[in-house]
Amino acid sequence: MTIKSLELLHFRNYDKQAIQFSDGINILYGQNAQGKTNVLEALYIAATGKSHRTNNYQDLIKHDETGFELILNAVISDRETSIVIKYSKEKGRYAEINGIKRNKLSDILGTLNMILFSPETLEVVKGSPQMRRKFMDILLCQIDRKYLHYLQQYNILIKNKSIALKKGRAEKKYEDVIPIWNDYIANYGGKIAYIRMKTIEKLNYYMKQGIQKITGGKEDSELIYKTFCEFNGNTTEENYVVALKEKLKKGTEKEIQIAQCTIGIHRDDFEILLNQNNSRQYCSQGQQRTLALSLILSELLFIEEIKGEKPVLLLDDVMSELDAKRQEFLVSGLYDVQTIITTTDDVLFDSIREKHVQRYLIENGRVIPKNLTSQIN
Repeated sequence: MTIKSLELLHFRNYDKQAIQFSDGINILYGQNAQGKTNVLEALYIAATGKSHRTNNYQDLIKHDETGFELILNAVISDRETSIVIKYSKEKGRYAEINGIKRNKLSDILGTLNMILFSPETLEVVKGSPQMRRKFMDILLCQIDRKYLHYLQQYNILIKNKSIALKKGRAEKKYEDVIPIWNDYIANYGGKIAYIRMKTIEKLNYYMKQGIQKITGGKEDSELIYKTFCEFNGNTTEENYVVALKEKLKKGTEKEIQIAQCTIGIHRDDFEILLNQNNSRQYCSQGQQRTLALSLILSELLFIEEIKGEKPVLLLDDVMSELDAKRQEFLVSGLYDVQTIITTTDDVLFDSIREKHVQRYLIENGRVIPKNLTSQIN
């Protein structure tokens, strides 16, 4: 899958801008605060419906405008595909794929698979469990419509159960519905846990290979899924459902006492180990960057295995964070992958000049193909 073009209208610091992308490596370079990351943000929204920088769509509107529009054209499985995202203060959000309106922004998930690697990606390695759950959910919602459905239903159930737990202190009728919520929560939560477990197994396989390559076999990694029960590779989906149902049943009294949902996959995590040491506590910044880089490339290989074609890779100001060896490792993994990179220093990419590379100067909300720079007044 490849992105052919992107049109921006009243988005962030862009008034009206059209960008044509090459199928290979695309480098967006320029000084800070000129709009480089805004282009990646627009691409990410067109693929996922969400910004990686804000939850408020009003933040995305150009100053003194009332809305914005994004139009992305791509080739997916040899078919031309268009995605349109609009937002106005008056009418709210709007999405369409190939001219057909979608009821929800989440309906566009899975149309175009995209991976974003930014300085914030390091938080997956060294941050909170919430960051790692978010990483898993974004990955799986893009490639598995069933997972998206399970997660949406699970989140609704947890929200309703939380309300019932709080109101149950005053009115017993709310307390009586808790076992009913628990049955549904176990059904969806068990299915989610099974998919997450299988995903972590695959990512672990690819990541081990990556770490071995980048460190010359000197270091080893391990991803360990942490959920509500003990399990092994032979644990079935039904095992997870039954285990969660039993766990919820035993924990009902405590949840009622504290009025909180403490049991379920919304508390999941996965540990990232390097040489059997937890990356959050025992790894240097350089090692954490290595792990983050390997995790992203593992994600790329995993999506390719599931979807049959490579996703689009977005790299937001990360090359300067990597030493020469890690830069070389990353670039070697970009063979036949459409990549869009932001950087302040184009010189960093001298080593990939032999590849199919298109460069763009980003200047004050304008995207200027480098070979046309001299034509701009």
